[in-house]
Amino acid sequence: MVARSPGGRLQSKTVMQALAMNRKEQFDQPRTVVFVESAAAMGGVQFSTLYLAQQLDRTRWIPVVVCPEDGELPRACRDAGVEAHVLDHMGLRSTSVRIGSTLRLPNPAAWGWNGYVIGAAARKLRRFLAQSRPALVVTKGLSAHFFGGLAARKLKIPCVWHAQDFISERSFGIYRRAFGYAARWLPEQIIVDGASIADQLPPSLQPRITVVHNGVDTNLFYPELDGAAVRRELGIPDDHLVVGHMGRVTPWKGQHYLIEAFAHIADRNPNVTLLLAGAPVFDNDSYQRRLLRMVARLGFKERVKFAGYRHDTARVLAAMDVFAFTSVEKDTSPLALLSAMSCGLPIVAFDIAGVRELMADEDQFRLAPVEDVDALGRVLSEVLSDQSLRQRLGAAARQQAMAEFNLAKYAERIEQVFRVAVQGVRLPGAAPVVPKVQQSAAL
Repeated sequence: MVARSPGGRLQSKTVMQALAMNRKEQFDQPRTVVFVESAAAMGGVQFSTLYLAQQLDRTRWIPVVVCPEDGELPRACRDAGVEAHVLDHMGLRSTSVRIGSTLRLPNPAAWGWNGYVIGAAARKLRRFLAQSRPALVVTKGLSAHFFGGLAARKLKIPCVWHAQDFISERSFGIYRRAFGYAARWLPEQIIVDGASIADQLPPSLQPRITVVHNGVDTNLFYPELDGAAVRRELGIPDDHLVVGHMGRVTPWKGQHYLIEAFAHIADRNPNVTLLLAGAPVFDNDSYQRRLLRMVARLGFKERVKFAGYRHDTARVLAAMDVFAFTSVEKDTSPLALLSAMSCGLPIVAFDIAGVRELMADEDQFRLAPVEDVDALGRVLSEVLSDQSLRQRLGAAARQQAMAEFNLAKYAERIEQVFRVAVQGVRLPGAAPVVPKVQQSAAL
């Protein structure tokens, strides 16, 4: 059973009951929580780890971040005063092979290899955990759920899975079933950042699942920021309105639909520029090359700006007048969208479940059917042509971000689940949990 809390998020019944019994509980001393990451390159999952590690109540929790390689995340953690370690392990291989343009079949050889890699990573992590003796392990990313969960269970340390990605439904659902089976035994609690992820998991797991949408720093992302310097840097005329997108450059983010929609309205809106911020990850830039070819073919090289990966994301958002969110699948509480809301930008988006979860009412965003370029162009034209509408939409987005998606509330909600896991609450279908009194005494 999953219940809806007064703040609008979904929360497991077990968590709600345990909190009711322990609202005045205080830790005698801070407890170490180890975050086990699957990647070191900065994406939405990694930013959420960094934000949470910075925001945790240090009178209760001491965060430690573990990554499979050195890179942006461990460096950002160290810069923020968060302890970070690198425990390298061999890479996983694709568990499916492509046949033709659409058909994918399971790759048994990759399953065997990945099982070996996960086992080796679990042994290495287990040695680290035995030395650091944390009160809690939190896994982030599919592979980390497996090897982190195995290492934690071997040492009888409670584990929380923080699942922020859809589980593939390919190969007749074998991946989803494997994930669901492992979830019965490895984690004490499961946090998901969207209800649609919770819906993928078996009914028997629902009492252990809590939906916590991501949070952003509303003091860093705010409407009064000045984006003029970014506009000048990118050569955007002062009198232009800017439709912007920020996110990983990958097909399911839908940047090609946005470029097509812009092409439909560009002639009628000569004072509009399209700004795309973001870069490919995992060194796969074939989609970005496709986007560049599209823009050249359409003849809009001067009016479509590719900003690449940026560290000054708040300033880049401040350079925009409208934020277009064009993901066509799976995005759940995406940080780029939440950051745009916090900046008070009017939102135009494809109508996916992950977007609707963030809305307080039907009029908060302007939505278009998924992959419908004509409808997306019409909605963009409507918002661009009406300044008062842009102001109303932007104010509503900012209000929702302040009320529901600020970092303090995000950390508080996550910490509630951590407390339940550490207290050793017995959960339906969970493996027995050794009382944590003995472990925490040594921290």
